Amino acid sequence: MKKIIAIVMSLVMMMAVTVPAFAADLTQGPANNGDVTITTDTKDADGNDVERYTVTIPADTTIPWGQDKTAVDYAITSQLRRNHRVEVSVAGSGAMKTTDGIYKIAYTLVGATNYTTTQPTIVVPDVQSLDVVIAETVWAGAVVEEYSDILTYTAELVTV
Repeated sequence: MKKIIAIVMSLVMMMAVTVPAFAADLTQGPANNGDVTITTDTKDADGNDVERYTVTIPADTTIPWGQDKTAVDYAITSQLRRNHRVEVSVAGSGAMKTTDGIYKIAYTLVGATNYTTTQPTIVVPDVQSLDVVIAETVWAGAVVEEYSDILTYTAELVTV
């Protein structure tokens, strides 16, 4: 009996969420027109907002000993509302350190450390060039060990 009631209640709930369709009647006669307004929604069929962006950043990057420039480029794709843009910033401490923090290697970030997209829809990835640069003199004076630092990529939606 419980199963039958559950099935009946399921049918009642399904009928409750259906949207009735209304039609306009055009009477027969000369030059009868009917206007229909069609619109798009900013949500998909599941009710989710369709405004979106993706910022693709590099995975963990290893810099070979003595290399002066290493790319840490990122790419942006988006489909946004009018006057919305993606703003990306990249920051690091400027010094890679040994695990115990005793030794350091200074570096600079050269390139697109702060970037705002110029259009709301970017289908082909908008690649931004960014390099970690370590001077030859820094390498020459460094103790041979593993050094590391964390680069933080921050992306946010902004209104322009």
